[in-house]
Amino acid sequence: MDTAEQPSAACPVCESTDTRLARVRSAFWHNDRLVVIEDVPALVCNTCGEQFYDDAAVLLIDRMRASGFPPEDAVRELRVPVFALGNI
Repeated sequence: MDTAEQPSAACPVCESTDTRLARVRSAFWHNDRLVVIEDVPALVCNTCGEQFYDDAAVLLIDRMRASGFPPEDAVRELRVPVFALGNI
């Protein structure tokens, strides 16, 4: 996505046309692993914060998912704390 372009798509959640182009980070569950993909080109709604992707980005994410996210392809790893609500 060319960041010089002015986004014109309506948000699929709130229907606002106040969107901006951005590079975002998205997390996905793949089997029992949580994986993060950075630098995903997206439109971000300035009203509700929803992120949505064009077809090219979705195809690349699907290709990564189909490959199984091999650990050797990761650019780095993140440590993620895990919390539990317990018996409330």
